[in-house]
Amino acid sequence: MRSILVALTLGTAAATIAYAHGLDEAGPGRTVGTLTCRTNPDLGLVLGQTRGAACHLVTADGQRQGYAALLPPGTDGEGARTLTWRVTTADGRLRPGLLVGRFSGDGAVLRGERADLAPIDAMGENRLRLAADEARVTLGAR
Repeated sequence: MRSILVALTLGTAAATIAYAHGLDEAGPGRTVGTLTCRTNPDLGLVLGQTRGAACHLVTADGQRQGYAALLPPGTDGEGARTLTWRVTTADGRLRPGLLVGRFSGDGAVLRGERADLAPIDAMGENRLRLAADEARVTLGAR
């Protein structure tokens, strides 16, 4: 009888730990994918000091979303540059327009309304504004 009670107690404890671990994994900070932006120095000539970039969010299973970005001024004479962030959300799911909006932070993490960006190769960047880069369709008369 005593061994059955010990087994039930250990089983309950193991199930509780497994359940709690599952809750931690579903909490904030689940990775969605990687955002890579390539700055365009020629666009900066048109917009003034602001740097423009073309960006792509790519998930582990190959889904892609395109974005256009505006970044704060960079160093003088800066050419084209590639910037990369890890994208995280509360549930780790990709949604249409997930990254549309403003991101700001201390450079360690840029926080947005629906997602956070952790720099992989974008140190020193503390602001970013993203807009959806939707496919454009040209309509004409026949």
